[in-house]
Amino acid sequence: MRQSDSRKKALWENRGVKLLLVPDYNRINFSLENHSGAPVEIIWTQSSMVQLNDSSAVIHGGISLNSNPRAQAPSVIANGQSLQDFILPLLLIEINGKTLSIRDLYPEKDDELSEKNDWIMHLIGQDLFKLYLVLKINGQQQQLAFTFYPVEIMRGAHSFKNK
Repeated sequence: MRQSDSRKKALWENRGVKLLLVPDYNRINFSLENHSGAPVEIIWTQSSMVQLNDSSAVIHGGISLNSNPRAQAPSVIANGQSLQDFILPLLLIEINGKTLSIRDLYPEKDDELSEKNDWIMHLIGQDLFKLYLVLKINGQQQQLAFTFYPVEIMRGAHSFKNK
């Protein structure tokens, strides 16, 4: 998902709708442009993410972390309008007492002892997670499937230390 210092982007276009997905370390940023002639809805309650065979509901930036993800209202984008937001899979949210943390979707660099363990380099080209986003366009609902995988991973600085 990284190439040099810029992230890869996933672009989907169909029937006047343009969806751009840009993964970040703990969320997926997106923009949706609607030129379909009718409102477009993102059906959050039917959208999900799968990581290592673990399925998770997703929420978007307009939803409180304390709310029920299965009660999210659809995001409605009127014709000629656009929406910029982000998608956060619930499986990344960890609550420990009153402390909230969000795990990364994928590692940026190998923070393990690389001279003994090159596990992170085996992630290149592997399916790390899938996003299933349900859109309603012109009254017809469809599920879009996006698969994300790393194309480059930086090695941690300590991987190159001399002993």
